[in-house]
Amino acid sequence: MAAAVLAAFSQAVAQEEQAQERFHKRHIPYRPDRPSIREQVTQKHANRRHHLQRHLSQLQSTISEHTSGRKLLSDEDYERHLKFVQGLHRKLAALEEKDPRIAQLEIEEEIEMHEKMLEGEFLWDMERGELVLKDDLQ
Repeated sequence: MAAAVLAAFSQAVAQEEQAQERFHKRHIPYRPDRPSIREQVTQKHANRRHHLQRHLSQLQSTISEHTSGRKLLSDEDYERHLKFVQGLHRKLAALEEKDPRIAQLEIEEEIEMHEKMLEGEFLWDMERGELVLKDDLQ
C-alpha cells in the first residue's frame, strides 16, 4: 500500500517536472472587440501624463484643504503628501524631457514582452518565485 502511494507520488512529481520543461503555447481566441496589444500599450503610454497630472491635482487639493484648515491631516500624512507631490513633479518633468524615439523603443520592448508571454516563452522559477524568460534559465 505504502509502495503504491510512493510510486504514484513520484510519478506525479515527474509529470510536473516534465510539464515545466515542455513548450507551452496558449490558445488566445481572436477577439475583434478587444484592442490589439500594440493599441493597448500605446494607449497606456499616451495616458500616463494625464493620469500623473490628475493624481497631482488631487494631492494638491488635499494639501490646500489641510493648509486652509478645512480638512486637517496628521503631520506624517502631510509630509508624505508633500514628498509624493515632489515625486510626481519629477516624473512629469522626466516625461516632458523624454526623447520620442526612446519612448517608442520602450513601447516596442513592452509589446515584445507581451507577445513573448502569449507565446509561452516564460516559465515559473521556483527559486526566484517569479516568471522568467526561458533563455534566462539556461
